[in-house]
Amino acid sequence: MSDLQNSLEGARRRAQQLRAEIEHHNQLYYVDAQPEIDDQTFDRMLQELGELEARFPEIQDPNSPTRRVGSDLGPAPGGGFERAPHLTPMISLANSYEVAEVEAFHRRVQRLLGREAGPYVVEAKIDGVAAALRYQDGAFSVGLTRGDGREGDVITQNLRTLEDIPEAIGGGASGFPFDFGREGLVEIRGEVYMPRAEFAAYNEVREAEGLEPFANPRNATAGSLKTLEVEEVRRRPLSYWAYAISWPQDAPLDTHRDELECLRSWGFPVLESRLAQNLEEIFEALEALRRERDRLPYLIDGAVIKVDDRSLWTQLGSTAKSPRYALAYKFAAERARTRLESIEVSVGRTGVITPVAHLEPVRLAGTLVSRATLHNQDEIERKDVRPGDFVFVEKGGDVIPKVVGVDLDAREGGVPPYRLPELCPSCGRALVREEGQVALRCTNLDCRAQRRGRLLHFVSRDAMNIEGLGEKGIDLLLAEGLLNSVADLFRLPRERLVALPGWGEKSADRVLEFVERARHRPLAPQIFALGLRHVGIAAAGQLARHFGDFASIRSATIEDFEAVEDFGTITATSLHQDLLANRDLLDELEALGLFATRETRSPRKRTLPLAGKSFVLTGTLESMSRREAKDALEARGAKVSSSVSQKTSVLVVGEKPGSKADRARELGIEIWTEDRLRSALGEMDG
Repeated sequence: MSDLQNSLEGARRRAQQLRAEIEHHNQLYYVDAQPEIDDQTFDRMLQELGELEARFPEIQDPNSPTRRVGSDLGPAPGGGFERAPHLTPMISLANSYEVAEVEAFHRRVQRLLGREAGPYVVEAKIDGVAAALRYQDGAFSVGLTRGDGREGDVITQNLRTLEDIPEAIGGGASGFPFDFGREGLVEIRGEVYMPRAEFAAYNEVREAEGLEPFANPRNATAGSLKTLEVEEVRRRPLSYWAYAISWPQDAPLDTHRDELECLRSWGFPVLESRLAQNLEEIFEALEALRRERDRLPYLIDGAVIKVDDRSLWTQLGSTAKSPRYALAYKFAAERARTRLESIEVSVGRTGVITPVAHLEPVRLAGTLVSRATLHNQDEIERKDVRPGDFVFVEKGGDVIPKVVGVDLDAREGGVPPYRLPELCPSCGRALVREEGQVALRCTNLDCRAQRRGRLLHFVSRDAMNIEGLGEKGIDLLLAEGLLNSVADLFRLPRERLVALPGWGEKSADRVLEFVERARHRPLAPQIFALGLRHVGIAAAGQLARHFGDFASIRSATIEDFEAVEDFGTITATSLHQDLLANRDLLDELEALGLFATRETRSPRKRTLPLAGKSFVLTGTLESMSRREAKDALEARGAKVSSSVSQKTSVLVVGEKPGSKADRARELGIEIWTEDRLRSALGEMDG
């Protein structure tokens, strides 16, 4: 094989690896709201993939994440929402991290305009979740997530709970009329976020209810917006700020400053911005924001630099993913050096073992940091973190600090590499690492630490909502021998509760009242209360609506669970196993009167000819677009994925299919031509 072929094959393998990793992190960021890496690391992966595809055109893929905007992962955030198209594509800004990249942006604008660029508007970039608001004849009518940039999830009712979003707009500033555009439509774009103080207070409430605290305000925001219960969203301290009028595109506004002033006149919160006439003033504005960031009431991860003159935006144009008239500049995460005093291991309610670094307290991003997450054994080994080391801790967009490296020059000899224990620190049972998982887990369902975590989760507000039983209450009942499992909550003797230290009749009666109410909670929160793996509040709602009653859920097969919207094989298998493992407890809870409520079932979908099949499309199709083919397959029950794996049933190939065809042949996957696809679709319709 020639050097060129060797290079090509190496590039193909690396591109496949990068695409898989990027898809994984897209899922974590856009759908699960639990990112594992920072934005800069993600952008570097995306940049490397783009460079490979540019250098080796043979490995290009129309489904590559370099050609998509944000999440293209289906119904983010979290399932259960209808989808609707954006009036104009909701593309992302290009990210920059270096001064040189800002200089290059300025030169590019000058070159495209053929003259000196400026002025620019520099404004803070809140680390939140993008949302579009559509107004029909002045009344708020539709709210959308970014989604894949072409269409998003309809979260109108959730957004109506935000006091920052006006129910009606009208009038205007700078001579901007309201009654204009296609059918009287106006679309506003902005960011949903959670202010710092409100985020901290909300996390305190979650911890008191036995729930895991959110890692940062963005995770909390994304998790809130994907919640299907509007009243729960209303409880959460969400805010909104507007930054653009995306429709009509020909709105009579001369500058971005006029646009912001118009939004302000309509009642939208608008962040303060700075005008920069040239590159020097851009850097002055960036530095001013960097100095202010820790004193701001909201979390920012950088700034947006935008050409002020709106008439130039069309001339400057856009790439497939980003406008050329604007740039996002990300601030570097703040870093500090301190000593790692010890590593503590905690056991979560599902048995997952989490290592936490106890640090010599150090001030970072305006707070005193003494603990940081170490994630798992793989991360500890990758960074070679050992007790006694001097470590580097970062706190950028994350509120929970992370150990990002070790000062090896300062390491003292004689300290062996750190390994997580082989036995559970709570119950002493051997820990296991399940296939395909990075986490160690205690599988002893009777483990005290897990039992405590399950109880706290069970009584939390999203679950059974038993007020008066936070951490202190649960710990007291455990210490007094009144609780062994969640079933014991429904057998608590009043006389024993009255006699508890600091309780009395009022506290006892209040708890018992909420326990009785819990028997009649809707089915979805009762399912969520069980703490089943991979079943959050949204998935619990999907189960309740799909099956209608708990008896049907308990008797369901893995295949039945796979038929639930947005449930994959991993979730279906895990759920089936957990229900079997807990059958004695479930029998006991049903005997105590739980799970008697029913849910109106979603209309059952008729059996579709391609149900359970997974298709991948590659290459150019002649008789239909890729989108049309995808829609046709999904309408017949198939799942359409962007990458070939062992779970792929059929690969459909068009002209210039690329590496996916090679991968399918390696795995022995059935390959269809376009003619075969058309014939199969015709037979199904016939």
